[in-house]
Amino acid sequence: MIYRLTIDGFHAGPALAEALEGLQRDRLFAKSRIQLHPGGLSAAIEHYRTNASPQLVIVEETGDEAAMIDRLHQLAEVCVAESRVVVVGGVNDIGAYRRLIAQGVSDYLVGPASTPQIIAAVESLYADPAAAPRGRLIAFFAARGGAGSSTLAHNTGWAVADLTGEDVMLVDLDQAFGTLGLAFNIEVRQTVGELLGEPERIDAQLLDRLLVKYDDHLQLLPSPSQLRDWPPIDAETIDRLLDVTRRMAPFVVLDLPHLWSPWVQHVLDMADELVLVAQPDLPNLRDLKALLDLLGERRADKGSIHLVLNKQDAQKKTQLTARDFEETLKVRPSQSIAFDPIFGEASNNGQMLGEVAKTHKLTEVINQLALQVSRRQAAQAKRKIPAKDVLAGWLKKAKMAR
Repeated sequence: MIYRLTIDGFHAGPALAEALEGLQRDRLFAKSRIQLHPGGLSAAIEHYRTNASPQLVIVEETGDEAAMIDRLHQLAEVCVAESRVVVVGGVNDIGAYRRLIAQGVSDYLVGPASTPQIIAAVESLYADPAAAPRGRLIAFFAARGGAGSSTLAHNTGWAVADLTGEDVMLVDLDQAFGTLGLAFNIEVRQTVGELLGEPERIDAQLLDRLLVKYDDHLQLLPSPSQLRDWPPIDAETIDRLLDVTRRMAPFVVLDLPHLWSPWVQHVLDMADELVLVAQPDLPNLRDLKALLDLLGERRADKGSIHLVLNKQDAQKKTQLTARDFEETLKVRPSQSIAFDPIFGEASNNGQMLGEVAKTHKLTEVINQLALQVSRRQAAQAKRKIPAKDVLAGWLKKAKMAR
């Protein structure tokens, strides 16, 4: 969920100041107005004597419980009743926590509080219990064109559906050069372009008519794949599309075009899991470093960014190693995928790697990536063994016994 909140933070020390600065950079609060002030709880009291209070106030108090409660009474006199207050303090006592909650404090965190702790507190305050569960958004983006991001997005999306047994929606957002229709050998009648061109029409009913059902758990939303002047896409349109898709499936896998535009940057910021795909060469390393430097400032959860080195050993004499990438980026690649013609064979057949070569070693690598980005375990479905195979097994055992 992208929060649209007004938040004031009053820190008394450098630890909370750093944590609140992390909140400002986090992708979940890209639409929020967050202002930071030094001075802690005392400064908040003085500030709201002459200024309107926001939706959420985060304050730090370094005094004892008695001083904290006294100042909170003063804060309540100058804040509107609708403002929620999260207090960060040094008192680590369950009794004090209960008394603070009884005084009307929305939440209490024992300092020093980190950015993830503050995010969790805000999420617990503004979670809508009546809202439908939102699907996990998994975005694939190439460090450079030709890295194979689309192929990995298609295969990983298929693998997530196959391994987890949950519904997956695979969306191709490359309107000019998208390959989703070709990759799955489907007949494309209506595309994502019709949604992006008329954002006011985007709803679950329309989207359901446009989706192509591939199997019991995988649905596809292909791109037009036409060279024409498409209307510009904005972040609000993408937000609307993704909000609908995430309410329709537990997983939404996005194949992003290799563009550097505001809407693409917005998706990179808000994706729950981001897979950056690169070939093992110097230009890819340079561009990957630039991406990580930028995205690292916006995403508090660094574990949600996955680096995949694709087409390993295609250029053995000149390629860089996974260790070269790790030493330069200070991030270990999640997976390294060897160059293999089998990807081309599967593509020419209009199938995924797991369909044509279920036991291939690269299929296992794709499966590992699928489980990483889905944060799920493979479904332990019981498979029925055909009677003829059971009989063959008995005969084999009988022969071995003799």
